Amino acid sequence: MRRLSFMLVFLMVFSVGSQVRAALSLPAQVRLLPGQEWGTDLGRWLTAVDVSASRLLVEAAGGGLRVRGEELGSARLQLRLFGLLPLRSVQVSVVPALSVVPGGQAIGVLISSHGLVVSQTTRVVDVDGVVRQPARDAGLAAGDMIVEMAGVTVRSVDQVHEIVDRFGRRGEPVPVTVVRDGARLRRVVHPAAVAVRDGEAVRVEYRLGLRLENPAAGVGTLTFYDPEALRFGGLGHMITDGSNRPVQVHDGRIVEAVIRGVQQGARGFPGEKIGVFDGRRGEMGVIEKNTRYGIYGVLFEPPRHGYVTGPVPVALAHEVRPGDAEMLTVIEGQRVESFAVRILQVHPNRRADGRGLVIEIADPRLLEATRGIVQGMSGSPILQDGKLVGAVTHVFVNDPRRGYGILAEWMAYEAEIFSMNSEIREETKLLR
Repeated sequence: MRRLSFMLVFLMVFSVGSQVRAALSLPAQVRLLPGQEWGTDLGRWLTAVDVSASRLLVEAAGGGLRVRGEELGSARLQLRLFGLLPLRSVQVSVVPALSVVPGGQAIGVLISSHGLVVSQTTRVVDVDGVVRQPARDAGLAAGDMIVEMAGVTVRSVDQVHEIVDRFGRRGEPVPVTVVRDGARLRRVVHPAAVAVRDGEAVRVEYRLGLRLENPAAGVGTLTFYDPEALRFGGLGHMITDGSNRPVQVHDGRIVEAVIRGVQQGARGFPGEKIGVFDGRRGEMGVIEKNTRYGIYGVLFEPPRHGYVTGPVPVALAHEVRPGDAEMLTVIEGQRVESFAVRILQVHPNRRADGRGLVIEIADPRLLEATRGIVQGMSGSPILQDGKLVGAVTHVFVNDPRRGYGILAEWMAYEAEIFSMNSEIREETKLLR
């Protein structure tokens, strides 16, 4: 009898535990189109309560939950254990259909139209043998964007060397303006005189103790744009520096890029598109933000070289399924082409990051050209059943045929296309 009681308690705890884990894995946000239904299995110990008292149709029967909405609006469902203990809240929103024009164009990404990025502050040994860190002591830090020096807009490393040398020889500190977290900061740096051996001769140079990088972030892919507001999304993931810190964008631009070749990928070695672009020509638009969902901003005009010329619906997360799909990208010149891919896994319940999809390249021609997913494909749109469902974001290093993608729903809402329409904003308030 005691053994039977123990087994019953064990089974109950196991059952409750599995249902709690299932509840905690549900997405925090679910979006539906009018008339669509979303559902999940709850189990016998969980109940769902519409704590917002909305006009959504909520049905919970037979251990399952079904939610349906006919009108635009949103509701907050609370999942409770034994009807009492809150475990998880799910925001269910009924939203209007959204359509965008898929991209696929190769783009050069400039995180700033001018300036240089501080990649590292360094030590220098001056002519007296003293170890100094002029930049760090002045308050500069890795990740800062130097936009002005001595009142002059910074555009090249050579220009910085000339200014530092000029002020150093006069024995004067260098006024420096940097952008950090969106704020302009002014600092004063005292150059250090450093002895540099040139053959038999020794000359004096002046240094700030900085390593600087060009603000170009490389080549990527445009994912989509709104044909009316011209708002765009691209890359599908955040631009980071060598230390995996978010890169600050200061008057950033996307420009037309030309793919000159492809360095093929291999197991343990990701390949790469070899692209060229000129930051002073072929400007396509302004980058407004760099987020974990990609880069977003506004185009100057509709981009050229599109494969799909008209808008297509954006698939919501629950509409995406494993199966055949197509990817739009450039592997030569500026011509956008369509290639066959397979969606292997869909993770709509994951946090919104660049890994909502697992994809595999299925196109023989693309595999022959690239051996799989390569750097520069980030942002390449994925279409399924005539809808934009996602974008490529990462490659599996040990299997370049496969990689991750971000769900298009997450990117479309990050682009703030709806924020351009006050009528829709008003309609999508809580329905009470």
